[in-house]
Amino acid sequence: MSNIFDIGSSALNSLQRAISTTGNNIANANTDGYSRQDVEFASRTPNRIGGFTFGTGVEVSSVERAYDAFLTQDVRARTSSSSYFESYATTAGQVDNLMADPATSISAAMDRFFASMEAVANSPTSQAERQVMLSEAETLASRFNYVDARLSELAENSNEQMSVYVTDINQYAQDIAQLNVQIVRLEKTPGGSPNDLLDQRDRAIESLAKLVRVDSRVQEDGSINVFTTSGHRLVSQSGAETLRLSPAQQPDGPVRLFVSAPGGADTEISNLSLGGELGAAIDVSLNVIDRARRDIGLLAVGLTETFNTQHEAGDTLNQVEGAEFFTSITPVATASPLNSGTTIVSAVIDDATELTGASYQIDYTDTVVTITNLSTNTTQEINGTTVSIDGLTFTVSPFSNLTDGDRFLVEPTGRAASSMAVAITDTSDIAAANSGGNVGDNRNMLSLINLRDANTLKDGTQSVYDIYNNAVSQVAVDTRSARANADTELSLLQSVTDRRDGITGVNLEEEAANLIRYQQAYQAAAQIITTANDVFDTLLRATSR
Repeated sequence: MSNIFDIGSSALNSLQRAISTTGNNIANANTDGYSRQDVEFASRTPNRIGGFTFGTGVEVSSVERAYDAFLTQDVRARTSSSSYFESYATTAGQVDNLMADPATSISAAMDRFFASMEAVANSPTSQAERQVMLSEAETLASRFNYVDARLSELAENSNEQMSVYVTDINQYAQDIAQLNVQIVRLEKTPGGSPNDLLDQRDRAIESLAKLVRVDSRVQEDGSINVFTTSGHRLVSQSGAETLRLSPAQQPDGPVRLFVSAPGGADTEISNLSLGGELGAAIDVSLNVIDRARRDIGLLAVGLTETFNTQHEAGDTLNQVEGAEFFTSITPVATASPLNSGTTIVSAVIDDATELTGASYQIDYTDTVVTITNLSTNTTQEINGTTVSIDGLTFTVSPFSNLTDGDRFLVEPTGRAASSMAVAITDTSDIAAANSGGNVGDNRNMLSLINLRDANTLKDGTQSVYDIYNNAVSQVAVDTRSARANADTELSLLQSVTDRRDGITGVNLEEEAANLIRYQQAYQAAAQIITTANDVFDTLLRATSR
């Protein structure tokens, strides 16, 4: 008789868990990241009585989480890609708007400047026209200053955002490591079901993937190791690793990113493609913001040097040789704060037409001084204290004070636009006449106007307008490409998310049907208990006579 009661009781207990699980599914139908849970039933070990085998009821063998490892990993990868391109496109779009906006466009300021020069050419002795030209020159210089300042601000904002991302990454890594501990502990507990903890861990990894592209590997004990796709661990069985940002080795240089294990040494990962929002912040800073500053700086230097050369070839209204019209721009050379030597590196512009817009890194290692073009990544040794490259002469002095590991950054154009300025203040100092020309001569002014369209830069292949238009076009192309990729990746992310949710998500109609089915089964199981009671009462009455 007890066997009948046991069978009925096992059914009631098992179905109660099934109803509870179904109710939990329904309650979490709208919970982000929740995975549907299904009860798995199994027959209990049968008894053998009198040569016959009799069933002993049912039990819940497990509560399984609906899960697809492939789709989950695909969602993480698409999340990372979508976040990368969206973040990249947003920042690149800000640079694009800055450079293309007529209100801030350097091109529009150059148009007005050269137009004012034509007015001076038509009336070389007119103080009013000369004053307009001088005012437009001041406006042009201010426009260069403004655009560079805004680009510098965007670079600083990008660096600040990197710091936020790194803080968030470290927090998610800590959360995952802590969840690992709880999951492993629960996995070892008889009847333990870490499904809800697994969901939490998956949500944390997905949030992490938004910031940096990751891979993951589930271990035998149920814990999970998380790596960047470059192979650097963020979470292991020993705990969370730590990312940290370090200041750039030179001002305006890229920040440096390191990863370190608990009690371990730092490993630099700055030069790797990280993906996610952190990777986008690093890449857009280097490939869009810094390049735009170099291009605008090249334009500032090129216009300054070529204009000054021609202006100095003419005569002023007072019939004296012309002087600098724009203030000459000196390349910025900065020693790394990590240097221990006292050597100074400097650079001068020999020929602005040969400038490439690149920045240069000078290193002293094992008694050898090398200079690297950071745009082409080409390196050559410096034999002696000076070397001439790309229209520049670099000087390392005193050579004897170099210390192994010393590093310098030379930026001929990277920050040049911030130094753009008009050198003259008196309108009479505008050299409109040819050397030795009479008052009213306009031939030098006509030569200055010709600089607008002359191929005076990049080894005689580009004009000042070509430099600017190419810079604007490159940013626009980068922005459009990133935006198109962002839209594509978002669509792919939505598609793969829908596929995953089709497996892991809660279908209320199905759960309602399950609830009815389990309820009916529960009522039937209860009838087993009622029947067993009736049989038992009948048996008692029969045996009591």
